[in-house]
Amino acid sequence: MVTDTEQRAKIFAALADPTRLRMVELLNRQSEVSGSDLAHQLGISLALFCHHSKILAEAGVIQVRKEGQTKYNSLNRSVLTTCFTDLAIAPDK
Repeated sequence: MVTDTEQRAKIFAALADPTRLRMVELLNRQSEVSGSDLAHQLGISLALFCHHSKILAEAGVIQVRKEGQTKYNSLNRSVLTTCFTDLAIAPDK
């Protein structure tokens, strides 16, 4: 079983890469985008996009939906909200 701390560590590790962070920033401004469109917007190959997408998906940061041959990516806002909210809550003194 993965603890909350381990899950946050996975999220922060996934976000530590500049390309993946840019992916999250782009998805934050758009509801759902195909992998090829995101790769184009990032200026990277589709193969490199797939590598980064897999890491973000494994951390729970993005969700991937397949329709036919196309995979659509969206931000998993609830995971990010929980992650940062848990850190922002001040402990009782």
